Amino acid sequence: MLGVLLLLAAADPLTAPAVGTAATCLIVGRQLDYKVASADVLLVRAGGRWHRSRLPDGCPGLKPNMIIVRRDASPRACANDLFEVKDNFTPQVFSLCRFGRFEPLNKASRF
Repeated sequence: MLGVLLLLAAADPLTAPAVGTAATCLIVGRQLDYKVASADVLLVRAGGRWHRSRLPDGCPGLKPNMIIVRRDASPRACANDLFEVKDNFTPQVFSLCRFGRFEPLNKASRF
């Protein structure tokens, strides 16, 4: 049992199996957490679960130390919504990208 939990905790976000069908939108609680898996995949934590969003056109400026700013202030984050990738120290926008559908990952997954 512990071995399975450790395996899930160290899962590769690019190859971890989705649990259920991909959602078009996520309800935004108080905040969303983001982690960059690659220039094509963004991990989004909402509702106590990580979701994988495969970015439809990729996002060339997306790197782990960048800030992600949603352009829409609605209570939902949806596929095809735009977000900006900004530097932490300057107002420069490096990319304007779109979310893909949100694939739910196992609740025990940690990234």
